[in-house]
Amino acid sequence: MNDLQPILLFPVRDAFARKQFLFASLVMLAGMIIPILPMLVLMGYGARIMRQIIDEDKGPAMLEWQGSDWGELLKEGARIFAVRLVYILPILLFMGCGFIFIFASPFFFTPTSNGDVSAFAPLGGISMFVGFGIFMLATLLSLPLGIILGAAEAHTVTKQSFQAGLQVREWWPIFRNGIGTFLLAYAFTMVVSMIFSIVMQIAMITIVLICILPFLMVGFSAYMMLVMNALFAKAYATGRKTLQTV
Repeated sequence: MNDLQPILLFPVRDAFARKQFLFASLVMLAGMIIPILPMLVLMGYGARIMRQIIDEDKGPAMLEWQGSDWGELLKEGARIFAVRLVYILPILLFMGCGFIFIFASPFFFTPTSNGDVSAFAPLGGISMFVGFGIFMLATLLSLPLGIILGAAEAHTVTKQSFQAGLQVREWWPIFRNGIGTFLLAYAFTMVVSMIFSIVMQIAMITIVLICILPFLMVGFSAYMMLVMNALFAKAYATGRKTLQTV
């Protein structure tokens, strides 16, 4: 992806962008206080940035918050959230099964009334092992799913339809033709997130930085959401163009 730098800098590129980014960060902060609704609005805002990249063939740019139809932003964000939920629900259920096995294991170790070791103690070890195994497998499966979701959500955005995100036959060829760009986008976000987590750990052991830690987390979360949306939109646009030229 040759134009990576403009994507990374677009949320803070100029005074106008920084103003809109500050507002986006405030919406993200509200999402940590008010459940779901602010996050859906921010997701809808990100969807509009994605659409200008995919459908209008423009570079990523922050959009004006003032005068925006918040109802439409909420509707669009809810659509993307619903598509995401459909895809990750099996993983969440799988993880839930793992937690059940892990939390059930201590009951097998409960001593008998005489204080002797329970005859079911071996089952406790097995339950713990199975639970951690399921949890680790679900974590591994979530990695490729995170890449695939980028294509499904981008297709949802450009078609402005919940059903479109579930029509795998429509967006899969686009994903396949742009898979390298999708992988690069996802790998970049993972690397940046790991670096930020290290910075956060350092900040937590310093008296000065720990005071501004919540604000850093809010700003970083808003930044990563916007940049990741732009990266996946660019990957989708690249895959679609490649498919059209084949």
